[in-house]
Amino acid sequence: MRVALITFAAIAVALFAFCEVGIAYPVAWWLYLCVAIAFAAGLVRPVSPRSQLARIGALVAVIAIIVTLYLVEWTTRKPFLRDLDRIRIGMTETEVRRIMGRYMEGTGLPALPGSPSNAPGTLNIVGSDSQYSTETSPSGEMIVRDSLVFRHSNSGAFGADWGIVSLSSGRVVSVELSPD
Repeated sequence: MRVALITFAAIAVALFAFCEVGIAYPVAWWLYLCVAIAFAAGLVRPVSPRSQLARIGALVAVIAIIVTLYLVEWTTRKPFLRDLDRIRIGMTETEVRRIMGRYMEGTGLPALPGSPSNAPGTLNIVGSDSQYSTETSPSGEMIVRDSLVFRHSNSGAFGADWGIVSLSSGRVVSVELSPD
């Protein structure tokens, strides 16, 4: 049973590392906690600590790896998602801008070639049923109506990783990530 628990926890840590480092998708703290508990249950036995120093050392090393995976900001996406998650329904536009102020604002995408200014359009978020009305700004950038759009990068991997904060009467009514 202990071997199976340790094996399961080791596979979970490997998957979490792949998520964090490989695909830049942060893992929730409570999942890390569950894996740390699984390792502790699998490694530590109800006997004297002196008789299991190697096991305790292994547990400390694993917990150090888990803490490192959780705390290190491997990409700009991790802090961006954490900040986006801090936005609550009912916040004002000013409060949102205070939280998201260190990120780029706007889609960063040009409108379709030949689109006149304020030409209406629709943005469909893949993987959800969300649709947003769009228009073209005077500078030629696509904007999402009644929403603030934030992004954390201009790189090819994350250039369209948008945090869309929809507003009504100056207050937040929804917050959504449109992943790149």
